[in-house]
Amino acid sequence: RNVGVIRNSGFEMALNWNNSTSFGLNYSVGGNIATLKNEVIDLFGQPYIDGGTAEFRQRSIVGEPLLAFYGWETAGVYQNQAEIDADPIAVANNLEPGDLRYVDQNGDGVSDADDRVVLGSYLPSFMFGANLGISFMGFDLSANLYGQSGNKILNRRRGEVIFTNDTNMDADLAKNRWHGEGTSNSYPSSKGIRKGWNQRLSDYWVDDGAFWRIQNVQLAYNIQGEKVFGPGAPDLRVSFTADRPLTVFDYVGFTAEIPDGVDRQTYPIPAVYTVGLNVKF
Repeated sequence: RNVGVIRNSGFEMALNWNNSTSFGLNYSVGGNIATLKNEVIDLFGQPYIDGGTAEFRQRSIVGEPLLAFYGWETAGVYQNQAEIDADPIAVANNLEPGDLRYVDQNGDGVSDADDRVVLGSYLPSFMFGANLGISFMGFDLSANLYGQSGNKILNRRRGEVIFTNDTNMDADLAKNRWHGEGTSNSYPSSKGIRKGWNQRLSDYWVDDGAFWRIQNVQLAYNIQGEKVFGPGAPDLRVSFTADRPLTVFDYVGFTAEIPDGVDRQTYPIPAVYTVGLNVKF
């Protein structure tokens, strides 16, 4: 049965140009962009619908994106004992320097579930692509790329490493962890990360999921067999193809291309390089 109403809105635009020159160069270039706004319109009387897991909560709320990441907003890391002593929330929870500091959204002097906010959506708000084609004197080159931005990734990979005792520490955490006053204002200490306080779903676990990728590049040379080798010779096409040779992103995981936005040790799609020879009789 239906439990709600979702609205997707946005616009798409694509432009393409093809041209031939007097000296035999043919080329084409194109591009496309699209925007997306995903919004929960109605939940038929329910204030929200939860998804995800108890540790990594996602929530659908009217006026927000479907299955948005939902948790606490951080305000840095406690740097010293003086900051702890000056904060009643830190004192009440027996915190130490190196623990995360959460925003008291409602100002009641308590850090609890009422302070949770929407931390972003796995759905991109902007998508783009481009393509290029060139042919000249038997050579042809084609390339295309695409990308997206505005989406977030829940770095569950980082969390799962912490919850086990037989795996190495996440390299990003090991490098950037708090290990003394002034060393980090965004990563907790290696001691503190195993505390329940620091394992709350917060924006510490939610990263930017934007990326762009060169999806395919192919360079080929076409040989007219009869002109080069004589009558009856076959036509030849020699090509080199690179699939996914380059992906650019800031996310600290193995790949930023994660369809549902939840990284559970997602293995990246590999690059593939191919040399081809086609013979046409």
